[in-house]
Amino acid sequence: MLKRLTAMILCCILLCSAALADSLPIYHKKGNNQAPYETVQYRDQAPFADDAVLMKVDVLGIRQGDCIIITCGEKRMLVDGGEGWRFQYVDAYLKEKGIDSFDYFFLTHAHDDHLEMQEKLIQHGYRVGKVISPYDENDSYTLWNGYKKLLKEKEIPFEKIATGDVMELGGATLTFYRCNEKGVTMNNHSACAMLQFGQARMFLAADIGGETQHWLLEHFDASEFKCDVYKSAHHNRTATVTEFLTAMNPGLVVNTNTRSSTQTGENQQNRRNIPRYYISTGTIHLSTDGTQWYVWQEPMDSK
Repeated sequence: MLKRLTAMILCCILLCSAALADSLPIYHKKGNNQAPYETVQYRDQAPFADDAVLMKVDVLGIRQGDCIIITCGEKRMLVDGGEGWRFQYVDAYLKEKGIDSFDYFFLTHAHDDHLEMQEKLIQHGYRVGKVISPYDENDSYTLWNGYKKLLKEKEIPFEKIATGDVMELGGATLTFYRCNEKGVTMNNHSACAMLQFGQARMFLAADIGGETQHWLLEHFDASEFKCDVYKSAHHNRTATVTEFLTAMNPGLVVNTNTRSSTQTGENQQNRRNIPRYYISTGTIHLSTDGTQWYVWQEPMDSK
């Protein structure tokens, strides 16, 4: 499933990234709230051809926490999931969409607001093909210890990922990064990923802080992090490192939090006039054919 980047693959990624000086076109469906807060291009209908092959990313409106479903081809991945007490909402959403299984769970790090939902889903009978994370049998963290025990009981395989690993997901790819410096916090040890489909790119920043953002810029060419969509780091609680945000230069930011709880990050995005959504006002749906994006937010009161 995973393979190390060769010099040739890395070179291709860098060249592709450098070519993406500006974000791909991002179209929005007008909702019933203020988001995305900036001047954007609106369309009532998605701009894709009827026969277009799409990658879809749904960022569930669980108020605070990462619960992200990626669907491409016939493959489906859940990234993190949120705290366990939000299970009722996530379970209802999945049942409404007819989802009862996932090819992969991607756990970015072993904090309750990322790990607990995955445990709950497994305990309630959702099928999972494999769990990928920055951990393996030899890693010992309180929440990870309980989770890996559950995975063994349910005979769900798990696999450790590291910087440079790449996996394919139904036509999309995820390239993983993880700061391996000693002495940094678990948040800064989060596994983050660049999700790519065609030319479309979305950076999933997990909970990385400034330390890891600086580490990424020190160890990779800044052009490698250019993206159209940025899932903000650590729920947008703090500002993104200026140089890292400049390197990404996103056309859209998705904040997995409430707007009122993220004033520093909100102010930074506001100063740069970056369109943005918050999951506290509803699930955010993103789709792309690899050349353009379509985004809309499902209002909370529709539930």
